[in-house]
Amino acid sequence: MVLALDTSTAVASVALYDGAVSAEMTWRSGRNHSVELMEQVAALLELRRVDPSQVAAVAVAIGPGSYTGLRVGLAAGKGLCLALGVPMVGVCTLDILAEAHVDACLPVRPVLDAGRNRFATALYVHHDGRLIRAGPIEGKRLKQILEGITERTLLCGDVDEAALARDHGDARLVRVASPASSLRRAGFLAEIGWRRLKQGNVQNAAEVDALYLGKEE
Repeated sequence: MVLALDTSTAVASVALYDGAVSAEMTWRSGRNHSVELMEQVAALLELRRVDPSQVAAVAVAIGPGSYTGLRVGLAAGKGLCLALGVPMVGVCTLDILAEAHVDACLPVRPVLDAGRNRFATALYVHHDGRLIRAGPIEGKRLKQILEGITERTLLCGDVDEAALARDHGDARLVRVASPASSLRRAGFLAEIGWRRLKQGNVQNAAEVDALYLGKEE
């Protein structure tokens, strides 16, 4: 069983996964992660009658994202890993957003609000049935992101049609994912974590750190 925790933005999410999503909770936490996170984890374990000893790994969203939110998720995940004696899987928050669109026929570009009118973003392309990151994680204004799109691309995450109308580049090349499919769900984080656990691609929790967006040049 993989337990997944995502507190990297105002939207928090937790999930249990054992080859399929066993349970999931996603809610708008705002700045209340430290109060609400473990309460929801306990509720999820109780709902599925899962004993903590059944958890084989903890998957945690490592950012980019909110400084405080990321620290809360990592601290909780590391505490659980230490208490249970299990490894951690740290997953880039943009990877989680992209994972929801693995069946899309287009390249995928998640965008995550990074504050100060900037968005964290990276391009993902299809390879062997998966979406892989094809470039660096960057902090850009939405207009810069749109101006850099040269082929039909799916945008997902913290972007909508209204934002596109304000900052449009060549809008003909852009398809915007629906709000529901842009919601970052821990079920996708857990799925990535499960896959990496099966591959032996896990880490000592003490070695996992948050991924922060660099300062704007």
